[in-house]
Amino acid sequence: MPRVVVIGGGPGGSVTAARLRQRGLDVVVFEKTTFPRFHLGESLLPKSLPVLETIGVLAKAEARFLLKYGARFHDDVRARKDRFSFDGAWKPEPDHAFQVPRDDFDALLLDHAKELGADVRMETKVDRVVFEGARAIGVSVAGALERADFVVDASGRDLLTGRAATDKIEGLDQTAIYAHFTDVPRAEGALAGDIDIVLFESGEPERPNWFWFIPFADGRTSVGAVVSRAWMRARAGTSTDDLFAAAARESSSATELLARAKRLWPRCEATADFSYRVRTTAGPGWLAVGDAGGFIDPLFSTGAHLAMTGGLLAADTIADTLAAPADEGALVEAWRAKVRAAAETFILAVQAFYRGPLVETLFAEDKHAALRRSITSLLAGDVYGDSVWLRDIRVRLREMVSP
Repeated sequence: MPRVVVIGGGPGGSVTAARLRQRGLDVVVFEKTTFPRFHLGESLLPKSLPVLETIGVLAKAEARFLLKYGARFHDDVRARKDRFSFDGAWKPEPDHAFQVPRDDFDALLLDHAKELGADVRMETKVDRVVFEGARAIGVSVAGALERADFVVDASGRDLLTGRAATDKIEGLDQTAIYAHFTDVPRAEGALAGDIDIVLFESGEPERPNWFWFIPFADGRTSVGAVVSRAWMRARAGTSTDDLFAAAARESSSATELLARAKRLWPRCEATADFSYRVRTTAGPGWLAVGDAGGFIDPLFSTGAHLAMTGGLLAADTIADTLAAPADEGALVEAWRAKVRAAAETFILAVQAFYRGPLVETLFAEDKHAALRRSITSLLAGDVYGDSVWLRDIRVRLREMVSP
């Protein structure tokens, strides 16, 4: 039986491993940490749910996590609000996603891959991918070769296959400061699971800072402030707690939502300059999924969606390749192109947001019905394909980011 090694047990690696087992392949997953462990990216998109259904874990997720039916945007700079309900997308099935504490969600996915027969080895660090000529033939673990017919790099920011070939994404040099809280108010009923995106002044013309508010089923809320480099530079030497408090003071909505909140963590955490492209995401005998293939600003909650969908597509590509080795080049290139096109759509959207035009589109009172459907479909993660609306929104976004 062909053997595939997966480096990393996050959502991309776990979905890949689970699908490979469904396709009848021998799978070994090497995960350097022990689960559960914290990770950012706690708000899923509706178009991720078919991935969970395909690998057979959707029912478990439905029973465990808070349902998310839409996204609310608040503009504290110009006192505007709008809500996008996922049932207003061009293809509104499913009409919801989940808000997921990533420690629970990632453990659920990895345990599911294990139940399907993947050999999961925790606290086992891969040193490097081993090549014979140009082809990957396995990985080195504690100096020993673990052979494989195919290698999947799902190592996240370790970037075992792409560290030497990364590029920062222009205009996405933000810093996120975040923590978990209790006693943050939320809407009643079905709207309780909405994500709230709150825009506030960054000190740069047309370029907003913003907060995320992500509610969980157990009463916790993930809250993060995403701020510009200029905003951070003006407050150099300030602690993360004080930076978070400063951001909250500058946002009327955040001030209101956090008025009675209690922070659950000893201090706020921060991460900076987190957006990057990886120039080469596949080669003979290997490919990279999830953050190992690039990462985009968390504005539209795309990280886990790109990782899981890319991982599912990668597993099918690998299974088809191992069944027909002569077709490897064409199959892997088709996978790479599809995954890259989806990621580039989100990159354009985030760049258009920070440059200002997309903000005006989001809050425009006179949005025609088709444009609202297209924005909603983008927010739902419906970016794998070549539908008319997707071609149209890509053209609009390119125009927004053009000099």
